[in-house]
Amino acid sequence: MPDTAVELQGYDKEQIDMMDENCIIVDKEDNVIGKDSKINCHLGEGKLHRAFSVLLFNSEDKLLIQKRASEKITFPSIWANSCCSHPLYSDGEENGIIGAKKAAKRKLSQELGINSSSIELNDLQYITKMHYRSRADKKWIEHEIDYIFVVKCDVNINPNPNEIEQTKYVEQNELELLFDAADNGSLKIGPWFRLIKENFLSDIWDALGNLNEITDDKLHYMGDCE
Repeated sequence: MPDTAVELQGYDKEQIDMMDENCIIVDKEDNVIGKDSKINCHLGEGKLHRAFSVLLFNSEDKLLIQKRASEKITFPSIWANSCCSHPLYSDGEENGIIGAKKAAKRKLSQELGINSSSIELNDLQYITKMHYRSRADKKWIEHEIDYIFVVKCDVNINPNPNEIEQTKYVEQNELELLFDAADNGSLKIGPWFRLIKENFLSDIWDALGNLNEITDDKLHYMGDCE
């Protein structure tokens, strides 16, 4: 077992504290097989666990994106979708889609400062889920089954600076420019967000008026990515 005190030395205390949280360990078919700490799920070769990604659109069909804080232990200072994190093995968050929705609501409040009454569980539209693996660096890795949710509403945000450095709403063409800048090496995009953008986001944007048209019960295997 890793010496967690050594492995986490030098990182932000608030971020270190969250590494004790228990993620949901799953097999390749997304069956729950156990739990383990966030550090054990992300260190070295990691362990396959559940995650979620929220795409929050406003009434003008603009997507909220965030730049992760430099304090983040994995993938710091990279651009990502509106909110992304992990359901925990507690409080019913291990219960499939409903559990992942509970986790999303919790993190929308903790990361973005969204009032918990502003978004209900039913407002979060489940789209699909994907299995991917991506190494952040020699030390840390993401190996996740990621539940993708969409919510469309106007909300007040108050981003937590320990989690988020910057936010902005973008139209499709503005997002393309952001990805062009990443391709040119001037900024970094989260690998899960790139997968969502390349495989699902165009259809989501087109279907914002009726997201049921594009919801599926598949588990999309994306393999290793950068």
